Amino acid sequence: MANSTAAKVAQKAKGENVFAKMWKFIRESYVETRYKSAWPTWAELRSFTLVVIFAVLVVGCWISGLDILLRAILNLLGHRS
Repeated sequence: MANSTAAKVAQKAKGENVFAKMWKFIRESYVETRYKSAWPTWAELRSFTLVVIFAVLVVGCWISGLDILLRAILNLLGHRS
């Protein structure tokens, strides 16, 4: 009898705790993000942004250069794009 009662309680608790667990996760995620994370200062944010913009421009120029080079090679071989 104890085993069947324990199983019912475990099953009931399992079903009820789904939304409680989701709410707890959302609450803890908010607290972690808002209060426990190290946020950059405005100066750091500006410098990081400039680094990202520079990296995107370099990669974009690299891909464009490869595209132009490969297109020229294909045109020399007689393929039309």
